[in-house]
Amino acid sequence: MTAFLSRSRIETEQALAAAEILRWVRRIPGAPVVICFPHAGGTVLSCMGLAAALPDDLSIATVVLPRRDVGVAVADARGMGGAVAEAIALALGDQTAGLTLLGNSFGALLAFETAVALERLEAHAAQRLHLVVSGFRSPSRPPCDAPLHRLPRARLLAELRECFGAVGPDLGDLLGEAQEAELRADIEACETYRLGTTPQLRCALSVIRLLADPSVSDEECRAWREICAGPVRFRALKSGHFPWTGATAAFADLVTELIVVARSVSAVPEPALAGRSIIQSAQKP
Repeated sequence: MTAFLSRSRIETEQALAAAEILRWVRRIPGAPVVICFPHAGGTVLSCMGLAAALPDDLSIATVVLPRRDVGVAVADARGMGGAVAEAIALALGDQTAGLTLLGNSFGALLAFETAVALERLEAHAAQRLHLVVSGFRSPSRPPCDAPLHRLPRARLLAELRECFGAVGPDLGDLLGEAQEAELRADIEACETYRLGTTPQLRCALSVIRLLADPSVSDEECRAWREICAGPVRFRALKSGHFPWTGATAAFADLVTELIVVARSVSAVPEPALAGRSIIQSAQKP
């Protein structure tokens, strides 16, 4: 009885931890699932407009970044990815419907690390998994710009506006001390990340090139093919660094199209197709 109660308590604690990481915008039994990973400093609110623009027959959740230390804005992409993967595994269980990890900017890196962790946790995860990324260099490439995370506040905000476009004229007023610390931690995680010996993904990968985003070069974008042995698709969209809010409808349409296409493609390709790249461009007005 003691062992049963202990196991039950552990399972309850795990379920509560998963609920803290995944916030469901809507959940439909048996429906394909989209997990949204916000940009650096982003919150649940960052994905609400995009969630509303995506089809109603998709279950949608957003990630609340799991900070490792209470009261300290610690960001570790690999550790966070592992925690999110465990939360997803607990939340979805044996559900076989498609799972799309959708990440922009820092969220793209987190979504990648989550996909790696999911494939490590479950042998057949790749067959139903689809990674969609935008606004971030391939994890196989180191950053080429000077680091920003230690700059004084005023200069940091100015550099963010210059590098990533408009994120609101009152950004400085919106950032309290805690929010600024978390933003700096997320940026530091981006700037210090190195791929290491991570195995290639086997799931489907879709890479969206944001044509008005100066922070990611075409070469850095196309280098995503280096980290995936499954089918890779490249698409382009006329948008700046924040398409979830700057080009919501067009971005949602493109993501919907990619999800539909990914369902019809085997996640683990035959040897002749391994690492293939399907280059397409959808430059919407």
